[in-house]
Amino acid sequence: MTSIRTLIAGLALGLPAAAFAQVPNLAASTYVGVQIGTGKVGLNCPANTRCSPVDTSYSLRAGHRFDASWAFEVTYAKIDADWGVLGYNYSAEFAGFGVGAAYSLPLSSSVSALVRAGFSSNELKLQPAVGPFSQNPGTLTTRSVKPYAGLGASWQFARHWSASLNADWTRADLRDTPTSAKQGVTVRTLGAGMAFNF
Repeated sequence: MTSIRTLIAGLALGLPAAAFAQVPNLAASTYVGVQIGTGKVGLNCPANTRCSPVDTSYSLRAGHRFDASWAFEVTYAKIDADWGVLGYNYSAEFAGFGVGAAYSLPLSSSVSALVRAGFSSNELKLQPAVGPFSQNPGTLTTRSVKPYAGLGASWQFARHWSASLNADWTRADLRDTPTSAKQGVTVRTLGAGMAFNF
């Protein structure tokens, strides 16, 4: 009789633990993340000197996973770059709003490789080179819609939290003068981020 009571008590205590162990990780459907890192805008500097100014970049990302592999994402990225070459001062401000998809490839139970692609509405504000005695032509703003691509790695270290490393690329158009033709430049962000998984 004692052994039967012990067995029943053990089953009663074990059921909640077993049921909890079988609950799927519901923290993997929707996520919101922030990222900080470097941003690089590939521009032609004065006197045909090639330079790619690097400055701080900020990114926001929100997504919804349809299954273990695919997610829909919206992204926002911003770069503020200021630099000078031989007395000439440049400044550029990039902002991009993107919509696309992300594919996640599990490498282990908590680490995944990420591939992203989509289209981004990009705005590049350029303050052209201004020498010591040159007249300031003002800020030139050029907007365009361009594809973007990205690679990353994500580590879900807690039920609702994950950390990631990401590299993203897109293109943007700009004008050196108000009447010049558009030219394309490459824009890159590289950074580390944190995401909250609902």
